[in-house]
Amino acid sequence: MTEYTKDDSQVDVQAICKKHNIGRYKLIEVSTFVARVLGLRPHDALKKLLEVEDLNQYIKEVKGKVFDRDLKFKL
Repeated sequence: MTEYTKDDSQVDVQAICKKHNIGRYKLIEVSTFVARVLGLRPHDALKKLLEVEDLNQYIKEVKGKVFDRDLKFKL
């Protein structure tokens, strides 16, 4: 169940904050991390965070991808 504003190109930041019980500054930090690791635009990272049910689990998965990528790069 994705919640968008009137214009589908806009993501409801307040809905993301409320859904995951985080503040706007933490949202910026998390969305920036997700965007960089997954190679997404910041807007697409916000959309992804709105779709995610368990934020902590999702962050662990993304960190795992970083670890795997770094390990492959070093080998």
